[in-house]
Amino acid sequence: MSVQLGALGWTGLAVVLYFGTFGPLGGLCIIFYALSFILGGLSVTYYFGRSQSKLMLQSPSPNFGYPSTGIPKLVEQVKNNKPVPKSDKRLTGSNVIDEALQEVLEYTFRDYIQVWYQRVSDHDGFKYDIRQTLQKAVISFSNKSKDVDWVPYFTTRMVDNFASHLKLFRRAQERVKEQEKDGKVPTDLVSIFFDLETEMENNMCRDMICMTMEQERQYLQDISEVLLYLLLPPEDFNNKPFRYICREVMVNGIFIPMIDLLSDPDYINQYIAWMCKETSFTRESFMSIIKSSDSLEELQAVKAKVDYDIARQTAKDTGGADDTEIKQLLSSLKFVRSACEKQIKRLMGGVDEVDAGSSMNLDYVHYLSRGQKLCSLPFDMVLNNNLALAAFIEFLTSIGAQGYIYFYLNVEGYKASAQQQIPAIIQKKKSDPSAAEADLSMIQEAALSLFEQYLSETASQRVKLEDHLVKMTLHRIKTQAPYSDVFDEPQRKVCEILQSEDYYSTFQKSTLYVKLLAELDMLGGDENASGETDSGEMMSEEMDELDTVDRGTPSVSYSLHARIDQTGMVQEKGKSYVVYAITVTKTAIDDEDDEEIWDTYRRYSDFHDLHMTLTERYESLAGLSLPSKKTFNNMKDEFIEKRRKALNTYLQTLMNPDVLKNTVGLQRLVYQFLQPGFWEKEQSEIARKMDTIVHPIKTAGRNVGNIVKAAPDNLIDGVSKMSDGIKGIPGNVADGFGKIGKLFNVKGMTPTISKNAMLESGRVTAGLDTEDEDNIPLRIMLLLMDEVFDLKNKNQWLRRRIVAILRQIIKATFGDRINRKIVDHVEWLTSAEQVAEYVRQFRDSFWPGGILAEPRPLRDNNTKMRTRVTCKAKMLGSVSDEMRHLISSDTTRNGILRVFLMFQYKRLNKRLIYVMLESVLETLFPDNKFPEIFRKIHSKSSRVKTEADIEKSKTDSGNIKVKEKKGKK
Repeated sequence: MSVQLGALGWTGLAVVLYFGTFGPLGGLCIIFYALSFILGGLSVTYYFGRSQSKLMLQSPSPNFGYPSTGIPKLVEQVKNNKPVPKSDKRLTGSNVIDEALQEVLEYTFRDYIQVWYQRVSDHDGFKYDIRQTLQKAVISFSNKSKDVDWVPYFTTRMVDNFASHLKLFRRAQERVKEQEKDGKVPTDLVSIFFDLETEMENNMCRDMICMTMEQERQYLQDISEVLLYLLLPPEDFNNKPFRYICREVMVNGIFIPMIDLLSDPDYINQYIAWMCKETSFTRESFMSIIKSSDSLEELQAVKAKVDYDIARQTAKDTGGADDTEIKQLLSSLKFVRSACEKQIKRLMGGVDEVDAGSSMNLDYVHYLSRGQKLCSLPFDMVLNNNLALAAFIEFLTSIGAQGYIYFYLNVEGYKASAQQQIPAIIQKKKSDPSAAEADLSMIQEAALSLFEQYLSETASQRVKLEDHLVKMTLHRIKTQAPYSDVFDEPQRKVCEILQSEDYYSTFQKSTLYVKLLAELDMLGGDENASGETDSGEMMSEEMDELDTVDRGTPSVSYSLHARIDQTGMVQEKGKSYVVYAITVTKTAIDDEDDEEIWDTYRRYSDFHDLHMTLTERYESLAGLSLPSKKTFNNMKDEFIEKRRKALNTYLQTLMNPDVLKNTVGLQRLVYQFLQPGFWEKEQSEIARKMDTIVHPIKTAGRNVGNIVKAAPDNLIDGVSKMSDGIKGIPGNVADGFGKIGKLFNVKGMTPTISKNAMLESGRVTAGLDTEDEDNIPLRIMLLLMDEVFDLKNKNQWLRRRIVAILRQIIKATFGDRINRKIVDHVEWLTSAEQVAEYVRQFRDSFWPGGILAEPRPLRDNNTKMRTRVTCKAKMLGSVSDEMRHLISSDTTRNGILRVFLMFQYKRLNKRLIYVMLESVLETLFPDNKFPEIFRKIHSKSSRVKTEADIEKSKTDSGNIKVKEKKGKK
């Protein structure tokens, strides 16, 4: 403080002394001196600058020079602008892929980056860095892909994802129907779908990203950030501006447009229609879709197009003889218009929209009324077809006679096992007699068990046969060495009983039989029942007649005589059948000396097909009798001779002059049948369908024994004793009584309600046996068959039959090779050549001719509706006749329509795409905890219950139970 006061004191003293010495004039002088100094400095500066400026302006090239100071690094970069180096174009290590990828990257850079960057700067360094970064990301992605085994994904996870998605849709449909049935206002199907997803995915739901655009964008941004972290070099990822640019390009330029396109129902319909073969669009499938459509918009769009075509074709019709094709086309168009109008009238009149046109709405009593002609299925066809056999079992159960058919099927199972086991035991007997005797005794015990279950006096489902036949069978079982035909006589007798008036004939007069014909697509529709004629069928019949005339058959100016002189036994591919030798004589009517004689050979099946064709084409021949088929002892000499005489009588009846005269076209058809060489069968529609009905069974195995492993619960109990007792049964037999029984709980055990509920609400793979996880083809077929055609909710006997047939078809056709074929096919799909093809297709789709594709033109609603009809018709037409008759036409149509309807919800399509995307990322990056990331993202849904909510609901339910108990007390 003293220092500060001293300084002030000295300053004050100096001021006092100055003014005391010089007075006030001294202060004015100091101010004058300061102003003079400032003005002098400014004058000098002005004069010097002005003179220098004049000199520099007079110079022709003034040089200002660089500043001597500045940021050295910036100055150095400005002075030395080096050229951009060339980039390395190697990406994946495969030239075929790299070439196509480089073009895609070039187009992407040109159309999504350069368009806006060139407005900011013309410097090439940034573009070079961007290209290098993209190449590094592609290389990193390629290296990850090479380390992945794609076979499990394509054969297991992808199928499971699709089937589980379809399962959720099916359950949502069922929930909506239940609400409608209860008289409630049905909840939105999409909302129900996501509620069920929360339950299936264990408290995880994707509704937010599928229904809210902002949430979807945020989800894609998060995924893009993670991908950039995994694929970009650290120095690039840590550059936030660059990372954000890449993220926004990925989200807004790639992901969102692509997902919007792939989830568009109209785009999916176009793609499916393009994928299906042109031949899959048939008249039958198209009319089936029209008659079962529940959409007024679809029907009205088709009708509008048909009306337009009718008007156009009518303008071309001149009324002349050359307009036959136009008239036929007009007739077909008018028939389609009539079908559309009838279905529109049905829908507007309140007919059940979902099931309109299905067999469930048929008036069965109407078809059983007098005068209605039904197709008669042969009895052996019923035994060999799963749908027909299931219907026959249901009929026999309704009258308490199911024991006969169960005995028949169990005997087939015993024969199938014994025929395969006994030869192996005989071979084993040479090396190990004691073990062979033990195996033979087990077969004998199995036969005794079968006898006790059905033929003994204490049997619960006793089959009533003659006492002497029962005693003889028991004596053979106990006294003779085990053999496969020990039950032949009782089985033959049971077969005769089942074919009697009391059973099979009565079944053919029941509503179950009519329903069976409808499911086999062998029953006329309601239009035909009401007396109307299908113009398409009329045209096809007329064409058939024209074909018959044009095949080169001679005009009817001759007479035919034929007789069956002899028979012969033929062995072909391990099978035996009888051939009938027919001697044919053709004599010209105008010249009796003009005579031709030849021999032709026909099987009984040829006569049967001819008979089916005749009875369908000519009503007057409906009473014509053909010798019936026989399942047992049909190779004995006396039976063959008896059939030869009966067939000869049948042939003479056909060639009776009166019959030929009154039946137009019959002589041409018989002439073709008697031509030498192989007969090109003139199968009728019914005969063709019957062949396709039996065909799946023929490919799997000739008799029921090959598929009896899928027998119902009350059947398995008896057969299981036999199969458990025989050691070393081959896989195709033991599988039936072991794995199939375990897989579908047929061996005396029914799953608990809680387990069934868990399987119904869980993913599809939760319902499969672990033993089948390595069986790729069966796994795929089970998943798709169960969910597409909803076989789990059908008759369990029918479902097990279908599973057994699939197993037999796989084993009989391919065996274990099909697994290798599927693996090879997946490896081919992921090969370098195919990946390059995918990239080229992507390039050509987005940049046709190297130019960015224009936005897709808008399609009007009528065009979209007609595309829906085309898509459904092609999907239905792509299903083979064998498959339709394996699981019934109604089930096939409903399954196809279920898949089609699932793709008509854009939000659900997005959900499926995101599920597939997430599974691909989890497969590509198995060590990066993607499942946890996705669960954390999808757990934010309002549908997901927190742990506190779950505990609260448990507490509330516990309190309610306590209150209920107190109330009861």
